[in-house]
Amino acid sequence: MPIHLPENTSILVSRTDSIGDVILTIPLTFQLKKLFPQNKVVFLCTSYTQPILKHIQTIDTTINYNDLTSLPLNHQKQIFQQHSIYASIIAFPSYEITRLMYQTNVPYRVATSHRWYSWIFCNQRVSFSRKNSNLHEAQLNFKLLEPFGYTNTPSLSEISDMYQFKTLTPLPETIKQKLHPDKFKVILHPKSKGSAREWKIENYIQLIKHLDSSKYQVIITGTKNELPALQPIFKECSDVLNLVGETSLDELISLINECDALIAASTGTLHMAAILGKHTIGIYPPIRPMHPGRWAAIGKNVKIFCKEKDCHECKNNPYDCRCVQSISSNEIASYIYSIASQYKN
Repeated sequence: MPIHLPENTSILVSRTDSIGDVILTIPLTFQLKKLFPQNKVVFLCTSYTQPILKHIQTIDTTINYNDLTSLPLNHQKQIFQQHSIYASIIAFPSYEITRLMYQTNVPYRVATSHRWYSWIFCNQRVSFSRKNSNLHEAQLNFKLLEPFGYTNTPSLSEISDMYQFKTLTPLPETIKQKLHPDKFKVILHPKSKGSAREWKIENYIQLIKHLDSSKYQVIITGTKNELPALQPIFKECSDVLNLVGETSLDELISLINECDALIAASTGTLHMAAILGKHTIGIYPPIRPMHPGRWAAIGKNVKIFCKEKDCHECKNNPYDCRCVQSISSNEIASYIYSIASQYKN
């Protein structure tokens, strides 16, 4: 029998890893709201991703996992009781979180059956393989709804419609006044904290030189720690706007929303641009499981650049992936020209 949620109870979705993974889990909350319109959806997340989730219409509230782990178990139980958590979906499995759901007495605990600790702490186990599947990561997450009676696999087009935003935080005037109102604004986010195959900085420099500064405003974003690696851009391209390390995550969301396009590797920032409906240009390798079939950003205006070739030569060479580097700046510049011309019309 499918799980039934009593009135005045909540279902918790747990995802405590990176931004991109969390964004691709958000559609579960949309479907849960359709299945259980009278119940609340709570999202267990980290401090890092919480600023994104607070803007999502289908999430009633969040619980900060970083704060939760600093509390004794009896206080953790109280928090779960206050939220009336009746079922939990552990989208990112870990021993600690799976055990927490058991210790806090959540009646229904859903997780993949491919972790040994799921057999100890979970009473609803779903069998599927992420590693060997041809489905997108966002589609794979829907497997976790099977105990609730939902067995469909939505298309990526359907999933793109499942992101519903509340009002975003206004961009601070100190940043907004730096944006040119009459230029096509392109964000370049070159680094990925090592989580993706990155296009080389030299390629970004070539791309910038293709873009007429009288028509395009190029904005560089990233973390403070990435600033040294990005210095060649600022030495070669004096017209770019350097906002590296200048925005909080909440401000970065608002900045992306004020701009027209974003270019990046397979990063959380790319996924944010996609769900905001911006022109999102992703640079990917064809290597499984990093390929766009599994991790492409989802949105109405997403364009993926990926060389369809056998990538055995650079499979174990993440810092000089020939498949990624073979994507030319001319290709991407031509695409930007095409969307900018439509924008002006």
